[in-house]
Amino acid sequence: GGKKFCTTTDTLTQREPDSMLAAMFSGRHTLSLDSDKGYVFVDRDGKHFRHILNWLRDGVVPTLEDSEYTELLREAEYYQILIRTKELGS
Repeated sequence: GGKKFCTTTDTLTQREPDSMLAAMFSGRHTLSLDSDKGYVFVDRDGKHFRHILNWLRDGVVPTLEDSEYTELLREAEYYQILIRTKELGS
């Protein structure tokens, strides 16, 4: 199960250098990789991870319903990413 996302280490570390993702992929930590393909497993619902990646790529927050914003902010908090309220259009 789950979803697979492809991105670069730069995407995961540049925009939010103090985030959990930046720490994970900084080289300071040992990651549990799939031995065949090199995938990293993150035990989270992947529903909003594409939005997290897009934020890290270009700083744009998507247009979502209020309940989805709440879910996205919960994910951002988990990853220690600062998506500020003004970026949500509030």
